[in-house]
Amino acid sequence: MGQAIRTARLRRRQSAAEVAARVGVSLPTFRKLEHGDPTVSLGAFATTAWVLGLLPGLQAAVRPESDAHAATMEAARAPRRGRRPREMSLDDL
Repeated sequence: MGQAIRTARLRRRQSAAEVAARVGVSLPTFRKLEHGDPTVSLGAFATTAWVLGLLPGLQAAVRPESDAHAATMEAARAPRRGRRPREMSLDDL
């Protein structure tokens, strides 16, 4: 994720100091962010994505529909057999 942020910043021809100031973090913290340091807060990553215009891609990545692993786990927990629905007639209503 840090490398993607760095690439986006360079493609926009913005300096690290400029983006760090807009994000509200120090330059050393921003450098850590670009190197993927896990000690940098998720808020700093999200703010950086917003500043660089990458937020829609980040939002798409965390949507439940995009989580193939969870969908596989959910399918594995689903009951293998189920009851057939009781046949209803209009008299039951």
